[in-house]
Amino acid sequence: MSGVIDVTGGGKRRLTFWQRLYLPEILRGMGVTLRHLVRNLIDMKRMPTILYPERKRDYSGRFRGKHILKTREDGSLKCVACYMCQQACPAECITIVAGEHPKIAYEKYPVVFDIDMLRCVFCGFCVDACPKDAIWMTRNYELAFFSREEAVFGIDKLIEKPGLPVKDGYGYRPYYPGDGTNPPTDASSSPVVPGDGERSKLREKAALLIERSAGAGPLNAPSQAEKASAPAPPAAG
Repeated sequence: MSGVIDVTGGGKRRLTFWQRLYLPEILRGMGVTLRHLVRNLIDMKRMPTILYPERKRDYSGRFRGKHILKTREDGSLKCVACYMCQQACPAECITIVAGEHPKIAYEKYPVVFDIDMLRCVFCGFCVDACPKDAIWMTRNYELAFFSREEAVFGIDKLIEKPGLPVKDGYGYRPYYPGDGTNPPTDASSSPVVPGDGERSKLREKAALLIERSAGAGPLNAPSQAEKASAPAPPAAG
């Protein structure tokens, strides 16, 4: 034996008269479709699909869906505009503009907090990077837009409404009940350090605040260029 197997079937097979008509094959395919339709209508529990949107799948509590911005008890945003989520975002879809909070204990807050949902890859890095537990993800995956402008979610679409349930429930977040971790404390519960009252008055008067000295420390040490340009110390006699 040569080891060569003939798979051609001995030449080109000719189609029969009914096969050339195509109509019997079409009717046979429609019969299969009708058989599945009747079977699913009689016993819908055997269907591999669900009747969406009347019924939705119960996704994991760590599902990464639409973001929400968490709020404090007084309704203000927990976000302190530290830009850590914006820096950690691999898709560069977060835009933050910081402002000075009128309440001294909060220091800063986001005047603008936008997320471009078309660029977002829903990785959850922003949730992991946030030091204030201010941004969570939900299990809401129904995100459809007619334009690019609609896909940019601002604070009004991201903020968690106090007293209202979150659509589809919470998803990916850094702290879960019963896992032994504690979320960071709110800045409003900490005592205000002495002197902040005077700074608040100066801010109201729009006065120029005195800059604090850098002090000693590795972060405030002179750079290599500053060291090179500095005059050499006098030689010891």
